[in-house]
Amino acid sequence: MEFAIYSRKSKQTAKGESIQNQIDYCKKYIVNHFGEGQQIHLFVDEGYSGKNSQRPQFQQMLSLAKQKKLDYIVCYRLDRISRNVGDFAALIQQLSAWETAFVCVQEQFDTATPTGRAMMYLASVFAQLERETIGERVRDNMFYLAKKGYWLGGTFPLGFVSKRVIEKGHSYCHLVQQQDEIKIVQKIYALFLEYGSLSAVKRELQKNGIYSRKGNVFSVMAIKQILTNPVYCKADHAAKEYFLQKGAEVTFLECSEQYGLMVYNKRNYRKKAAPRQNIDCWIVAMGKQQGTIAGEIWVSIQKRLQRNSPKTKEHKTENDYALLSGLLYCQNCGQKMQAKKRRNGNTFDYICRGKLQGKGCTIQNLQGKQTDMQTEKLLLEYIQKNNHFAEVLKKWQKDSNAANYIQKEILSCQNQIQNYIQLLGNTKINDIVLKEVNNKVEKLQKQQKTLQKQQELLQKQTFFAQKEQNCFEILWQKMSIRQKQEALRFLIQKGIWNGTQLQYFL
Repeated sequence: MEFAIYSRKSKQTAKGESIQNQIDYCKKYIVNHFGEGQQIHLFVDEGYSGKNSQRPQFQQMLSLAKQKKLDYIVCYRLDRISRNVGDFAALIQQLSAWETAFVCVQEQFDTATPTGRAMMYLASVFAQLERETIGERVRDNMFYLAKKGYWLGGTFPLGFVSKRVIEKGHSYCHLVQQQDEIKIVQKIYALFLEYGSLSAVKRELQKNGIYSRKGNVFSVMAIKQILTNPVYCKADHAAKEYFLQKGAEVTFLECSEQYGLMVYNKRNYRKKAAPRQNIDCWIVAMGKQQGTIAGEIWVSIQKRLQRNSPKTKEHKTENDYALLSGLLYCQNCGQKMQAKKRRNGNTFDYICRGKLQGKGCTIQNLQGKQTDMQTEKLLLEYIQKNNHFAEVLKKWQKDSNAANYIQKEILSCQNQIQNYIQLLGNTKINDIVLKEVNNKVEKLQKQQKTLQKQQELLQKQTFFAQKEQNCFEILWQKMSIRQKQEALRFLIQKGIWNGTQLQYFL
């Protein structure tokens, strides 16, 4: 008779029944029940899950059975073949059509008999039930830990260490702030609020000699992970509303300004490399650690990062010195013209990104400051000549709601000032850092006053009674570089540089 022995092990570990042990058990069964001298074929899949039937040796064995060259398929346990009831039932039916019996040594099942077939189906049902029950128990345990706000282990985030506590005879861990590191986290958030760019934050950190826990330069990805990690966000009303709107399961009812958030089920460990799951799969809880960043600030940063994402189709502001940043494109290769400062730092050029990346583009660079000045001049002349100010203003108000935009900028200034003040709270800092923070606060206060003047100007009933061109010039002169960049996005769709001439599309 022709026999096939099939063995499988999900991981190459010393735990459980090894491949060789499974084979030895199966051989012993064949000898005891069918005698010695039988023809035996071995099929082994190591490192494959029972959830998937697409295993190389398993498929090779089925191919042999399909040719009706096997009388019996023997395995050590039922779950070595399959953990899915539907797949298993279809397999047994197919083997029956191929006149191949199936034997399971551990459960003592033999499909050559009617009783064996019935018991086999029943056992497969219980195997899947056990698997699904384990999944439910894991999720229930997650909810239990979420309500307690415990830290589940792994590398703890910057600014925290893990502390073990014993509660009712059980040992758990929760996070505790490390003041030296948490200052770095606060600095990162403050810098991003100021510059709005991950690359700019990286440059400022390196410039100020601020490094990671291991003494390395912070990468852009590491900075983004810190800015998007909910562990720093306070469990307040703004944070709760944000995660509820995103579809996450929020486990706390009462909000708190004192404690931070803990998030569970962020990754899908059933898949290879454990990819990050969507927010609607997260379980969001109130942790035991002290909150660091106000929910309103944390949420605003998430929205800003989303807007700056490469997937976003709208133009992005890339820096705080080039007026046409994100608007200019190379005619030769279609890549963006990236603003890049010269070595002296006093001026800059718009350079094709394809040229910078060495992709073969040889288009001439475009002088930055001169181009920006000419654009401003042409823009003001165009609006004055064609009497388009009211038209432009209506478009700006319609598309972006200028009043709301200015109000958001005022709130952003207030949040940044508050954040800098928080950086000083309960910490001893030297005179140099104190001076730097005071300068930043003073600068933000001036910017806030300018914004408030713009807001008053827009709210005046006599606004449209003023001369249109003069009104626009006044408003334009009062704008910061960031505001001018935003305004240009409502006036200019893009600019194309052919090496000698720049053409705008309004």
